[in-house]
Amino acid sequence: MKSILKKRALKKELKEYLHLARHARHMREDIASEKDLASLDAAEAVLLEVQRSGQGDLAKACEILEAAANKVYPSVRKSPAMEWTETIIVALGAAMAIRAFFFQPFKIPTGSMQPTLNGIRVEAGAEKSVFDNPLTKFPKWLVTGTSYKEFRAETTGPVGGFPYAMGNKIAIDIGGVPHLFPSYMHSELVDMIQTRRMKAFYEKGETIVAVKVIAGDHILVNKMKYNFMSPERGDISVFDTRNIDYPGVRTGTFYIKRMVGLPNEKIQIQNRRLVADGEIVGDPPMFEKIATDPVYSGGHATTPGSRLVAPDDFIQLGPNEHLMMGDNTKPNMSLDGRFFGGVEREMFQGPAFFVYWPFREHWGVVR
Repeated sequence: MKSILKKRALKKELKEYLHLARHARHMREDIASEKDLASLDAAEAVLLEVQRSGQGDLAKACEILEAAANKVYPSVRKSPAMEWTETIIVALGAAMAIRAFFFQPFKIPTGSMQPTLNGIRVEAGAEKSVFDNPLTKFPKWLVTGTSYKEFRAETTGPVGGFPYAMGNKIAIDIGGVPHLFPSYMHSELVDMIQTRRMKAFYEKGETIVAVKVIAGDHILVNKMKYNFMSPERGDISVFDTRNIDYPGVRTGTFYIKRMVGLPNEKIQIQNRRLVADGEIVGDPPMFEKIATDPVYSGGHATTPGSRLVAPDDFIQLGPNEHLMMGDNTKPNMSLDGRFFGGVEREMFQGPAFFVYWPFREHWGVVR
């Protein structure tokens, strides 16, 4: 067995030296001296003869070949650490190229695309399970995207009112001290106060809220498709918001919505149905599903600022514009094209085509 392993190691080493010689010749044969190239050829021939006949000083032949190769093209033999570093750099470069030109990952932060895609969800009143321990909580999160979080009072005192923004967090005053929560908990905290599920007074160390946090869907976007094909109605597409000037729209970021209107169309909502140029949109069929779903129904946005409140209201798209709306079109649930209008063609990154994490109900091809 040792003999076999030794032969395999020797064969690998010979292959490396011969590769070194070929690489040197390919890199510098147009500018290296004829003398150095002849020495390299001779050293390579000697090594091949020793390999073929099994006679001669193999180590010495390798040493001579390495020296000849270094005269033609000076190089340093890489250590395993250097080789691994080079491999990682190449892999990262390839990943960045794929991200830039082919497929790019995005995550869904809000619930505007429910029930098709989930944003971050918070379930209050959660109880700690047997998997929420230091050993298993990370594997649980890695597979399901769920985590258990407790928020405790840092001081004793009364609750000072509704939550307010503090940097990129949400704060609630307890005993005059701001208590910070993730921004995605804003709606849940407001609901707790309105429904009196939040106490008026807390002791230091008392649990304010225990929640199960479910990560939003993480998707891959096909950045190539729109280079060859026009966007289609029904596409769930990611677009840049930098040209959208509307209160509440975060500029310099990306939104994901469903494409409901195409260039030059007149879009209306009548009897909960999407209407384009006077015709009810029935294709793709998900529009009818959204319109008839009792929970997530397509309807008029009654929130102030909406352009589609009454059946006669319409949005006229320009020759380079597409109208984007969230699937969750209940009032206040989707800040979308009903408010800020059309999105220019060049702002689109591409359509979502795969949910790669978490491994829950939406994992797989986006529909």
